[in-house]
Amino acid sequence: MLNQDADLNMQPFHNQIPKPIALTDETISLENDMLLGWAPKLDYSKLLTLNFNNQLNDQIISEALHNNQLIYVGFRPQDSGQMHKQYSTTSSYPCKRSKAIQNKPQFPFLGMNPTCNCRIQFNSIFESGNLDVVKQVSEFEYDLYMRVDGNTQGHTSWYNFELSGMKKGEKIQLNICNFTKSHSLYERGMKPYIWRSTTQEWLQGGENVCYRTSQNNNNCLSFGIVCNQENELLRIAYCVPYTYSQLLEYCDELEKRCNHVKRSILCESLGGVQLPMFTFSKVKSKNKKCIIIQARIHPGESNGSWVMQGVLDYLSSQQAIKIFEKCVIKVVPMMNPDGVILGNYRTGLAGKDLNRKFRQSDERILFPTVQAMKKLVKDQYKKFGNNLIAFIDLHGHSIKKNVFLYGPEYALWNYNYYECRILPKLLSQKTEMFRFYSSIFRISQSKKSTARGVFAELYDIVNCFTIETSNGNYYTQNQTYEFNTKHWLKMGWIIGETLIEMIDTQSEMDQIFNLKNEDLRRSNRFTKNSSTKKSISDSCQISFQNTKFQKLIEELKSDADKMNQSCSEGNSDSLDDDEIEEESIENKSEEVSKSKSIQSKPLLSILYQTQKSKLESKYSPGHQKPLLQQTIMLSIEHCQNKVYQPYQSAAQRMILKKIASRSQPKRSTQVNNYINNCANQQQFATIEFLDSSQNINQNMQQNPHSLFPRPSTTQLEVMDDEKFTPILGFNQSIYSGFKRHTRLRSNLTAQKQKQLRDIKRFQTKSPPQITTNVRNTIMNNTQTNFEAMKLKLKMRLQQEPTKLSDSYHTTRPSIPPSFYSVRRNLIKRQKN
Repeated sequence: MLNQDADLNMQPFHNQIPKPIALTDETISLENDMLLGWAPKLDYSKLLTLNFNNQLNDQIISEALHNNQLIYVGFRPQDSGQMHKQYSTTSSYPCKRSKAIQNKPQFPFLGMNPTCNCRIQFNSIFESGNLDVVKQVSEFEYDLYMRVDGNTQGHTSWYNFELSGMKKGEKIQLNICNFTKSHSLYERGMKPYIWRSTTQEWLQGGENVCYRTSQNNNNCLSFGIVCNQENELLRIAYCVPYTYSQLLEYCDELEKRCNHVKRSILCESLGGVQLPMFTFSKVKSKNKKCIIIQARIHPGESNGSWVMQGVLDYLSSQQAIKIFEKCVIKVVPMMNPDGVILGNYRTGLAGKDLNRKFRQSDERILFPTVQAMKKLVKDQYKKFGNNLIAFIDLHGHSIKKNVFLYGPEYALWNYNYYECRILPKLLSQKTEMFRFYSSIFRISQSKKSTARGVFAELYDIVNCFTIETSNGNYYTQNQTYEFNTKHWLKMGWIIGETLIEMIDTQSEMDQIFNLKNEDLRRSNRFTKNSSTKKSISDSCQISFQNTKFQKLIEELKSDADKMNQSCSEGNSDSLDDDEIEEESIENKSEEVSKSKSIQSKPLLSILYQTQKSKLESKYSPGHQKPLLQQTIMLSIEHCQNKVYQPYQSAAQRMILKKIASRSQPKRSTQVNNYINNCANQQQFATIEFLDSSQNINQNMQQNPHSLFPRPSTTQLEVMDDEKFTPILGFNQSIYSGFKRHTRLRSNLTAQKQKQLRDIKRFQTKSPPQITTNVRNTIMNNTQTNFEAMKLKLKMRLQQEPTKLSDSYHTTRPSIPPSFYSVRRNLIKRQKN
């Protein structure tokens, strides 16, 4: 214990400590938590503060109020308690009640302007509504501004509001002025979704729909609305709304009419509402398979909820009962109910995209739904193992048309390449709404923290998909159609049917592949000559020959080129600046951890990982054919202009002249035949007249190692005395630079390196007495004179040996091992 004197001595030190920063309010503030870099343990009895930082909308409010143009101000809840108090009263969804703080009044009013006598009434103070500001430009024109997502400064794409008070036949123009995305399906025929009280059906409508850039550097959607009946109520939305209350009503109905489903609670959200979960199963048996489906992790993608309802409709029907004897299906219909209730487009109450938080392991407090889904998948993997065959995440898309999916990436020779394409292939055969060639089988760097990216990496789930449904249209060979709720429900029903077919198809294919692949391995084991062995890339086709799946495998292999020409994943819904910054921080941390792990690993293990994936795909014939065709055509064009490269021989120029003299169709046909012949012989690198472009030649000289593929793992086991022969068509200086790059020279001293360079410089240097005239004379002489001169030069070089060249032949063990014998020497060291 401290005595009294010690306490007195400590008092001046306490006076020097700065005072803590005062919070903006007595409740917990996420803004201060993010500034300080840590998050406190939240108690649901306390409230979650909501901030809507949008300088543009605040500026519009002040200017419009000053000019008497402000007619509507939307609802900005200050905390989660105020949000639930407002929305749950009208929607009657259950939520945790907490002691609300004293709410500050809305500035300058809430709802319609009481001082403005406006006949047309706007309203968005209901569940999933987010209209923030309405400004009257003229008598029949209005500027509308969406509310940003809570605790963010952006994500403005979702809108949902009501309109009333119009006269029959009256037309007004609405301008939604603060879209952040530069591209949208409104540029390709999509229209706003409109619900009318006379028809009570959500359909795309509006006249003169235009998507353009506004004066404030945001994007503006303009369209006209015509009233069909007197005092008609209109509801206008980005997509057909599907609220949390609507989901709970459907869940109650589903539980009553279905006997083979069990309803439970996955977890509670950050805002205190419960996430329902359905488990479809019939009887308990061994070797059952498991499928997990989730939806609506992005609140603004309400079409994903409609597709999910179609899936649930099928799973609860009598047609799906047989599948539950083989499979257990767990469904979480809505992963982000907080964002759906608030009217967000992409984030939850914490202001972050939940689909970018699956890689983090310490965010259980701010992202409880993400952690609950990770725990569910982990528990099912422990229970079912490899029988956890699929994880499906249902989304909506705002830029591309049709229905398509994102899946994992596998090499063409891998059996999983064909297995993960069965579901999209079957879907494309069942309905024209699904487009197989719009699907992308790749997990890019920005998507590694998503649900499908994390679960495919952790549990090696082959069927790990994100199914994207367009928000606007789908097209066939003859016509383009507008999506509505009937199409989305039908698409969900088809997905449920196809899941059953996928399970049966993959089970039969696995049995055939395992049996025939084992026979193939056994035959290769007794084959001594490696050239007669069956290649791995052909094992899939060999396994399914003379079976009912032979045609399917051949189609999937032929579709590889078309899939590469499909739109890239960069055309997906783009991220905003705050998410891009967060992704860059995560990527930097991953790069640092990868660099540390690479430094600790032996060289052989690093090379082994690169050979199978990156190098074989980069230098595959399919990857090099476009480059070959392009460079050969450039050489032909240079030949027509009588421009020759100095490294091209007379024979090469004759070939180019012969091809250039032909017509364009025959010329392209001859070039393609030449490339195909080279592809069959695997001699892309031996084409000598490729590099007619000076840019390509410069790139080769600067980065020769990027053009030369490293040897495969089988080539690492060559003998020490074997040498790597130069590749024809490239000059000696480029090859020597590449050889120096690939050599292991860490054990050589500086003096020996200098001696080795001197010997190479002396060997490559031409004899001083051989001038240009002499060289021409030699070339014109007979073959005998040429051989005699060559012999004289060789004898002269042998008469002047150096110490290093002598030691190379006499004391060879002193030289370090070559690049291609690393594995052999490492094994010897371990044995010794």
